[in-house]
Amino acid sequence: MGRVLLIIGAVVGGLVFAFGALGLTLAFAQPDAHQSDEVVGAIFFMVVGALVAAPCTFFAYRLGRRGAQPWQPGGALPSGSPSADLQASYLSWFAWCQQTLGGDAVSLHAATMAALAAGAAGNPTGAASAEAARQASRIAALGVVPEAPNKAKVSFLSRIGSSTVGLLEPSERVIVSFWGLSRTRQAQLWSLALGAVGSIIAASQTGAAFVTLTDRRVIVLRGGQFGGLANQVALIEPRSTVSAKFQRPLLTLPRTFTLTGLDGKSVSIRVPKSWRPEAGLALAQLAPSPGQVGSVGIIR
Repeated sequence: MGRVLLIIGAVVGGLVFAFGALGLTLAFAQPDAHQSDEVVGAIFFMVVGALVAAPCTFFAYRLGRRGAQPWQPGGALPSGSPSADLQASYLSWFAWCQQTLGGDAVSLHAATMAALAAGAAGNPTGAASAEAARQASRIAALGVVPEAPNKAKVSFLSRIGSSTVGLLEPSERVIVSFWGLSRTRQAQLWSLALGAVGSIIAASQTGAAFVTLTDRRVIVLRGGQFGGLANQVALIEPRSTVSAKFQRPLLTLPRTFTLTGLDGKSVSIRVPKSWRPEAGLALAQLAPSPGQVGSVGIIR
């Protein structure tokens, strides 16, 4: 979707530039008393068209070719397999877990991540089954049959999981993941510089924040809102050093989930309604009382 909008912006900018170039040509080919005004107006249209078309074309091309790479522990970005292969592997394991183990989106994601992380060890099915068993207490505490995840949520989970799996430490378990809208200083600068076009460009680069809570750490990555894997690390810290706050919504606006690290660095994310259960589970896991059993169960 983001690339489509950028392509539209590039086409519109190109047409505006072409209109200005045509006007400039006519101004010189058919001089009259208003030639200077016509030249200035034509140059203005050309400049505006170029300012819109150039960044839109660049980022549309970059977004189309960009294949975020699986990360090594420590956050390095090697030149390895393309993101499409990693996401395909995630979706394949997710389908296997859904068919074999069952459960809701949270438990299926946790089991899928366990399978992916244990692939090198040679026992992915065992790891997935073990994680599904750990999640069973949470599902039992809900008292209702969990809904099957929809296609849109699975697609986002594949992006989150594929972005995060390379950062997991040996035997580290994923508890829950979710995403939200993120507005960075870079996005503000793009918006100030190019208005709506700048906002689209910024959203295509760092408009989404992927949050993953494991049994050890909190991992927050930033990536494009419209597709692709994460390309920036926003926060990676032990759970014990991170505090979380989930603000109540105002009217129909998304709720804001804020994570603050040991050094005071914070990340604020606007969580869509469909992802609030996952965000609530993460909040309960980050600040539970000892031995607490609530609607989310004990899965630490």
